Amino acid sequence: MATESMIIRNILACLIVSALVIPAFAQLQLPGAVRNPTPAGATTTPPGEAGGTGGAPKKRASGGGSGEPAAPKPVMVRAPSEKTLDGRTLALNGRSGVLRFTRNGAQIELSEMKLSGDKVSKVGESCSVTVPGGPFSVESAGRADGLIQFKANVNACPFTFAVLDGAVMVTHNGSKISTGLGAGTCEIKEDDCSSYLAGFWGPPGGGIGPAEGKSIESTRGQAEKDARGNFKNLIRNARNDREKVKVLAADQAGFSARREEVCRDYLREFQHGFCASRYTQARAVSLAAQLGAVEVDDGTAKPAPKPPPKRPPAPKPQPAAAPGLAGPGPLQPFFR
Repeated sequence: MATESMIIRNILACLIVSALVIPAFAQLQLPGAVRNPTPAGATTTPPGEAGGTGGAPKKRASGGGSGEPAAPKPVMVRAPSEKTLDGRTLALNGRSGVLRFTRNGAQIELSEMKLSGDKVSKVGESCSVTVPGGPFSVESAGRADGLIQFKANVNACPFTFAVLDGAVMVTHNGSKISTGLGAGTCEIKEDDCSSYLAGFWGPPGGGIGPAEGKSIESTRGQAEKDARGNFKNLIRNARNDREKVKVLAADQAGFSARREEVCRDYLREFQHGFCASRYTQARAVSLAAQLGAVEVDDGTAKPAPKPPPKRPPAPKPQPAAAPGLAGPGPLQPFFR
């Protein structure tokens, strides 16, 4: 009996030890094992590995796998053609002189030219002269800063001009602005007149009315938008060339001052802003030319096709009424 009691006690002791030790071993885990239960549908990939939820996420490469964003496309800008000058009578700063352009067959020509200035022999006395020999032929002189250029074959005062929309920028003897010191002027000795020629020629400022204001404002707004877009492109392209970035930034910063210098004497400019709009247009073309994004407005561009008219949505099919049951009738007014 004593031996049997001893055996029974040993068996009970073993059972008790097993009950305490086995759960402890069940909680031990091998390295890399998941510590928490995995919810249904979740992955058990350790943090930091591909596809895991921990660690730094992988960067998606763009721009051909270089890790940099793709370069934005340059803004295409149209350079005005000489067709915008046909039948136009332009004045220097919208106030003096005459440049009248007409079409002769397929070519544009300068049919009339009058200049105003100061007498050579009498300081302070004004003069006006009609340049003899007209009409004058003009010939292509390539492009300057993306703008179409022509050379006017005027024996007394040969000059070049860049075409804007209904205006021209005249250069004479290397000067783009006429000054009282003689720069940009043409001296016609027979008439004792030192006449102003270089500068911005546009429609007479007194004849630009409010009806044209919206068109002028629209031209300037679009030009400013195009210029901003391509300036950003140029800066981005030159981001690794610090000196080039400085040149571009200085040129952009000085644009407003140059525009003010050219347009400040235009007649009634503060009311209509014609000169500023066309000068800004020239700036937009110049920036686009540096990116090879200029196309000539030759009048052949087709308007964008109009989208087809929208069709009214098809009526939704109504569920058929059950056999033997009448469909819902119209609502009737309710009276108490």
